[in-house]
Parts: sequence; structure tokens; C-alpha cells
Amino acid sequence: MPQPPAATTSLRSLARQTWLLARNDLRQEMRDFELVATAGFFTLVVLVMFGLSFSTLGRYAQPMAVPGILWLAVAFVGSLTLTRIFDREREADTLRALLAAPVHRLAIYLAKAGVTLAVLLGCCAILVPGLVLMFDAAAPFAERPLATFSLVFLGCAAYATIGTLFAAGLSTSGGKNVLLSVILYPLTSPALMFALVSTRTLLDGHPGFEGYLSQLVALDILQLVVSAWLFESVLVGTAGGSSRRKRSAGRRT
Repeated sequence: MPQPPAATTSLRSLARQTWLLARNDLRQEMRDFELVATAGFFTLVVLVMFGLSFSTLGRYAQPMAVPGILWLAVAFVGSLTLTRIFDREREADTLRALLAAPVHRLAIYLAKAGVTLAVLLGCCAILVPGLVLMFDAAAPFAERPLATFSLVFLGCAAYATIGTLFAAGLSTSGGKNVLLSVILYPLTSPALMFALVSTRTLLDGHPGFEGYLSQLVALDILQLVVSAWLFESVLVGTAGGSSRRKRSAGRRT
């Protein structure tokens, strides 16, 4: 019987390891329910605050406000999620053990990005219907569900791909929450801007919506490739730096 090509075997192994790592993180999260509950509650608070603030806007001004509400909420929830995505490895000091295990570095990245994306999509499942209920201009979200899902998925994926890379780089740093927020928002601005403009074209019924969506796909692919290429060096450098600091502290004591 002919053996499958090495590339096919490697891809299957990568997919299996990614699924196992992501499933383990999701299972622990469903058991603790800490991140999901925090992100969900934060999403509701942001939605209500923005809804009360902009509820008096006229019909003509709402298409300018709704995209900003949606993607600002995603940015806030994403920042909250990414500050905690490597917390279990940091608190249990299992990052070095994970790197020593026979696991593809890319599988670690894809699993963490996948979990982040799942949390963001869950929050958008609250945000989008809430916006439809609060604003008449958000009706196209309900009228074009496939286009809305594609837009939300691609925008959240763009945020998760680049955010996971820098969350890994700061996973063992002191003051990582502040550092990640300072670094994250400028770097995710292009993705958020593309998503915001695409959302505006969807709400306006602009014929160029598919073109904006294709640009967002290209941005997702570019960020995924670059982040996957840099992830191993970022993660190994982070774990190595943490080990050296601990050894240095042990010698001083």
C-alpha cells in the first residue's frame, strides 16, 4: 500500500495537534467559565453604553456610528481576551514544557488564535443582534446574514492573528497587560479600519462591498503568514528569557 506524502502527513499532524490544544483550552474555559463570562458581560456593558449614547442619532447618522460601535467593542473584548490567553501557561509555568514536547510551534499559535477567534465570534453573536435591535440602520445585518457573518469572521480573524503573536511575546513579561494594550491597538488598526469601512459599505448597500471584503481576506492571509513565521522565534525567545531570569534570581538567593 503506498504511503501518503510527507507533506500530507505533516499537515494532518499539525491539524490534529491544533485541534487537541484548542479543545483542551476550550474545555478548561468551559469548566472555569471565567474568560467567557468576563468577555460576555463586558460586551453587554459596552453595547448598552454605546446604545444609550447614540440612541438619539438620526437615521442618516446611524450608518456612521454602528460600524464604530461594533469594531470598538471587538477591539476592547479582544484586548481583554489576549491578556489572558496565555495565563494558564504562565501561572503553571508550563510554557517550557509545552515547547519541549513534540508539538508543532505552529499548532500552538493556531490553537491560541482559534480560541481567541471563538471568544470574539461569541461576543459578536451578542453585539450584532443587539445593534439590529437598537438601530434601524443596522437592519442590513439581519437582511444579509451570510455577508454579515463573512465580514465579522474576517474582521475578528484579522484581529486574532496579529494579537496572538504579541500576546505570546508578552506572556511572561511584567506589566504585560499595559504593554499589550499599548502595542496591540496600533498594530490592529489596519485590520479594524478595513473592517469598519467594509461594514459601512454593507450598511449603505454599496456595490463595492465584495471588493472591500476581498481586501480583508488578503489582509487576513498576509497577517496569518507573517505571524505564523515569527511565532516560533517570539515564543522561544520569551520562554528562554523567562528561564534565564529565574536562574539568575535563584543564584542571587
